[in-house]
Amino acid sequence: MIRIRSFLAGLLTAAVILGAAPVSAVQIAAGWTRADVGLKNEGDGFFLGVGDAIPVTSGFLDASYALEYVQKAGGQPTFFSDPVEGFTVTEAEVTLHCVQPSIFLGARIPDLGFVPRLYAGTSIVLKVKESWSDFPGRANLEWGYKNTDIVIHLGASLGVGPVAVDFRFTQGLTGQLLRDNTPKPLAGKAEEPPEGTFIPETGSKLSHFQLGASFTF
Repeated sequence: MIRIRSFLAGLLTAAVILGAAPVSAVQIAAGWTRADVGLKNEGDGFFLGVGDAIPVTSGFLDASYALEYVQKAGGQPTFFSDPVEGFTVTEAEVTLHCVQPSIFLGARIPDLGFVPRLYAGTSIVLKVKESWSDFPGRANLEWGYKNTDIVIHLGASLGVGPVAVDFRFTQGLTGQLLRDNTPKPLAGKAEEPPEGTFIPETGSKLSHFQLGASFTF
């Protein structure tokens, strides 16, 4: 936890030390996400964001903050028991709907006609909704996720004028995956999947890649 606080404090301090300039730039962004939410299969989603530059005097370094909506999805093959259909194996799919206030510090090379940029950042993630696919009966194992997380970002972008293409990797720092330990016996069948079936690990940390485009005005 001390390292997390130090990272946050370092970003904020660097943004202040860079100094103030009179102009800022609002940026909107959108794109695709590919997430690992601790289940067997990764899932696709999308993100939306709006941010503003923190005015600085440096022509090389920059700082910004943003508010982002991010979907993180995944799936887990699961045994279900139904009085009519009997036993089935179906993928239980989940989408986590998250909002995250973020702060970023970047380094760029201006005056080339295009602008390559590397950046790092951090966010406090707030889960606002957890959506599971319809279960065809009673699941032998059920999973859930915590409501908050702290993540770090590493990214790169390439901009031409007000438009940029951006790639980012995000890693969660706290365990998120929870197992519902309420007994769910499946009559006539073992509660646990057969040997060799992937079992998610309680406390798994979440991560995702995202690819998108942004427009600054």
